[in-house]
Amino acid sequence: MKTQNFIRLLHYFFLSLILLNCSEDEENYQIDSSKISIANPAYTIEPGMSSTTIHLKLDTKATIDGIISVELSGSALYNTDYTTIPQAVNNEINIKLLPKTKDTSFVVYRSNQNLPTDKKINLKLKNPTTGFSLGNNIVSEVKLTAQMPTGNKLNFDNSAGSVSEGTLAGMVVGLNTTNTVSNGSHARVKLIIPEGIVYGTHFKTEPATVLNEVTLEFNQNAQSTSFKIIPINDNLVLGDYSIGFEIIEVTGGLEIGANKVFTATILENDNATGVINTIAQLRSKFNENQNNWYLPENYLIEGVVTSNGNTADNNSVYIQDATAGILIRFTTSNIFNLGDRIRLNLGSATGTSINGQKAINQVNLNGFAKYSENVFVEAETITMAQFRSGNYEGKKVKIENVYFLNADNKETFYGQKIIRHDAYMAAVITYGTASFSHFVIPQGTLSITGIAGDWGALLPQKYSHDINY
Repeated sequence: MKTQNFIRLLHYFFLSLILLNCSEDEENYQIDSSKISIANPAYTIEPGMSSTTIHLKLDTKATIDGIISVELSGSALYNTDYTTIPQAVNNEINIKLLPKTKDTSFVVYRSNQNLPTDKKINLKLKNPTTGFSLGNNIVSEVKLTAQMPTGNKLNFDNSAGSVSEGTLAGMVVGLNTTNTVSNGSHARVKLIIPEGIVYGTHFKTEPATVLNEVTLEFNQNAQSTSFKIIPINDNLVLGDYSIGFEIIEVTGGLEIGANKVFTATILENDNATGVINTIAQLRSKFNENQNNWYLPENYLIEGVVTSNGNTADNNSVYIQDATAGILIRFTTSNIFNLGDRIRLNLGSATGTSINGQKAINQVNLNGFAKYSENVFVEAETITMAQFRSGNYEGKKVKIENVYFLNADNKETFYGQKIIRHDAYMAAVITYGTASFSHFVIPQGTLSITGIAGDWGALLPQKYSHDINY
């Protein structure tokens, strides 16, 4: 009996060992059969989307730690078109598998939002570690959808800008496109110039205009171009003015955008920055000083040029305001015309007597400004007696009912000629620089207009205006 019990015990012992071994085998089988698959066969990242999550599924819960690799291939370029978390190394991502989980994931981020064509990322599961195996769905695809083509529009960077006259560097005006352009693309920009402003006199552009238009070329794959506005320091007091620029034509697949007009304001730099003295105030200084005397720095006057070449030399000009007139002699040749309304800085010039009249000598043309042109100065009509008084020196005057002595239809204006009214006589001087110096002096009674100038003589300036019957 004892022997039977012992045999039964041995039987139960060996049966337990067999059952235990079977349990361990079942557990090992359970580990090996934890199969991993990609949840979806395809994913899409549209333009404007930043990423998508790729889910991996296990058919049974993991019982141990593990790793599965994801192989990356396809037309999309890593770090250019897309990236991932975790980061890929040699086009592979290693994904951790945790115990007691049935899923995991990784993220694909889109890097390029402006793809011209669709691109693909091919995903393939591989190399699971011990305890895991590949499931039925081990491949998938991520599609990076191309940006839908839109019109490549050309616009000005800004709608307006300003630059001060005389700025040598000028102002750069930029234009940009929404996408890159092909080589040979160009645009034409039309200038809208206000009346009184002249291209090449008041401003210019780089590149230069042709028929009032600027043509701009684009380099290959460029997305911008520009031109430059250069205000010219013209010494004209025109005030601030604006120039319009409008995109009127584009090529190479470009379209004209909404911001097609640019307005450039040129800021005046010739405005007066000091006290403007009258010519009467200037002439009064001759009473305060003797012989040659000097004007202080920055002594400004304004007036209209009344001479037109009939002066003692090319450096001389007469200028007159509402109070008086005076002879100005420059250090260089006169650059002004009859009727120019100008401002001069007489600083450091000399008050002196030239040809028997009060004059300002050695005037530098630096810092002058011109306000307008063709301004008519009405001559003051005076008698011969008033003219001979010397009180009108430097002014434009008119003497009526006079006649030339020795007018014989041969004598010309050149030189000194005598006119007479009743018992009064006066000299008329015409220099060789006058356009009418070779004209024959007229006979009969007439009116003569001129400047009361050299040696108290009358200096006509323009024959058609100054010699009248």
